[in-house]
Amino acid sequence: MTPSTAGPVHGDTPGIGSVLDGLTDPPPPPLPDLDALRALVADAAHRAAALLETPGGVDVLAGAFEDVDDVTADLARFVARSGDTHLEPAAERLGVSPGRMKLLALAHRYGGRPAVATFLMPQPAEPDVLGAAEHAVQPLRPSPTAPVERHHNHLTDAPARVQLRYGPDGLWHPYVERYGIWQPAAAPHPDPAVAYRAARTALRAPTRR
Repeated sequence: MTPSTAGPVHGDTPGIGSVLDGLTDPPPPPLPDLDALRALVADAAHRAAALLETPGGVDVLAGAFEDVDDVTADLARFVARSGDTHLEPAAERLGVSPGRMKLLALAHRYGGRPAVATFLMPQPAEPDVLGAAEHAVQPLRPSPTAPVERHHNHLTDAPARVQLRYGPDGLWHPYVERYGIWQPAAAPHPDPAVAYRAARTALRAPTRR
């Protein structure tokens, strides 16, 4: 790879970003292309900043949600930050469909690593927690006499096409049903009623399949 003579310089001291910006030749195999390398560098910088701003740093972010593996969480974060450009390679790396990869990235965009864990697997939740949530959302339900299904950490109002999932972060993650698939719909919230309203609002918004 050869640097060009006219690449942008970030700040007074050229860094990794400016070196990549100055490259013109494609990287040799098996390295990814320049766009992917730039996205990886930007993601690494964002990750480092998040670690510095998080009390406990690595121990908190890596240890609190051990129920999702690092590769899945990292790729979900990477696609969430870089967009659909790297969607298919990420899906291939995980062995999932592009549609599922997009939902993993969407979950991360709304709630980070705990949202990915919440998306991937049902987890135990105390009956009292689910019961209190059901009571909180009851006045908001469009079909209040229809049954609400409780399954693990899922509270599902099927007629309303709304589902709340209680995450490992102690928050309620709103989901909606579209095209027969439960999809993350909004940022999680400690109040199940707020999460339920967010899901209902997301259903009313125009969507692209």
